Amino acid sequence: MAHIVSRKVKGKKYYYLEESFKDMEKWVKESAYLGPEKPSKQQLLSAFEKLKGKCKARKHLVLVQPLTEFISNKKASELQKAIDSKKEFLEKLTKKQKDEFARRERITFITDSNAIEGSSLTYSETSNIIGQEKEIKKAGKKHLIIIGINREQQEALNLKACLDRYDKYLKINQKITEKTILQLHYILLANISGYEKYQGIYRPVKVYIVGSTHEFPLPQEVSGLMKQLIQWLWENEELIHPVELAAKFHTKFTTIHPFADGNGRMARLLMNYILQQKGFPFTNIPLKRRETYMKTQAAGNKENHKPFTKFLEEEIIKQHFDK
Repeated sequence: MAHIVSRKVKGKKYYYLEESFKDMEKWVKESAYLGPEKPSKQQLLSAFEKLKGKCKARKHLVLVQPLTEFISNKKASELQKAIDSKKEFLEKLTKKQKDEFARRERITFITDSNAIEGSSLTYSETSNIIGQEKEIKKAGKKHLIIIGINREQQEALNLKACLDRYDKYLKINQKITEKTILQLHYILLANISGYEKYQGIYRPVKVYIVGSTHEFPLPQEVSGLMKQLIQWLWENEELIHPVELAAKFHTKFTTIHPFADGNGRMARLLMNYILQQKGFPFTNIPLKRRETYMKTQAAGNKENHKPFTKFLEEEIIKQHFDK
């Protein structure tokens, strides 16, 4: 994997970006010069592009970005196979089959993501309520509200609406910004009684998690922390492996807990957006793995991002790599 090394030449230290790989059964190294000082992220990015070009000329594909901490070359290769496997699977489907597969994939995500937060709706019940909305829209009654539904059913409809907006953003390769996050959150809490005043705004209240001793940031700190998180994403999106980038963003987001409600669902949504922007397949966090998932988030609250990075790595390979 690409990493920064230092070498002494006539007593002076110089920095290089280096990649080791096998070429015709022989281990070789390619490197790009960084300079006598520790490089800025812009210098590192420029050197990384040069290194990738050198390696490509020797028919070696660089899969791990230089600021990646937890993803090895071996796992990066398996993750690439998962991407290829998913593409091959989809290419064999007709348009109708692709649409049906995408529908089932999204309903699974909506069911599990809401269930992780306590919803009791089954896959079938989630599918039914979303199907009702689709039929209403087919009839041209776009502005009708389905009445007589409970909060869990409304949450399912809202998460479906978030995914619809998400798809529009993805189509135009919209960057993640505060505006896009707040717009998605506004949709997520639509028509939820008692939460109208919290839609699409950072929380004006303190939050706690039952059973956790972690203290979340104060309300007045949230806006600044979210700006820092988005800046971190922009600065590192080409320097950290996409799976680790998405995982770290997720745990950093949940550690801030920027909203009065919907933080977990937003984190899983934005995690997938980062993955898909980088060519990785949409990936669900299964309800059956809730306990392990929650432990990774507790670790993330203590700035330990390895558990969730490995968790997400494992799920992507498991769900999309047809061995």
